[in-house]
Amino acid sequence: MTTTVNTLLGAALLAASTLTTAAALDGSAPLLCAVTDTVSCDAQGACVEGPAEAVNLPVFLKIDVPNKVAQSVRAGGEQRTSEILSMHAEGGSLVLLGVDQGAGWSTTIGESDGRLTLSVSGAGIGYLAFGSCIPQ
Repeated sequence: MTTTVNTLLGAALLAASTLTTAAALDGSAPLLCAVTDTVSCDAQGACVEGPAEAVNLPVFLKIDVPNKVAQSVRAGGEQRTSEILSMHAEGGSLVLLGVDQGAGWSTTIGESDGRLTLSVSGAGIGYLAFGSCIPQ
């Protein structure tokens, strides 16, 4: 009997933590994201793949949807802040849009798993970055 009660209690706690995490990935709380893989291509079709540092992209992103701010942190510690101009939650994804120093960016975060896809487009170059986000 004790084992059954402990099993049910453990399952209830696991379900509650899963619901809390999923709710926290909906943009209602700040997120910390780590970039794990990137691809950068120029207008001539030359592409570079690798970690964020290989294409001069940030390693970490702090995304604060309630305050409409995205902050990037590069491997060397350099930080930049960008305003989140638009936010949409649709189809299980949180989609954010912004502009920074003449480049447009969009970020899609899976509300159930925190998977991150980031795209940045500028004059003659484009970047794709992939990673994961957790509630901060």
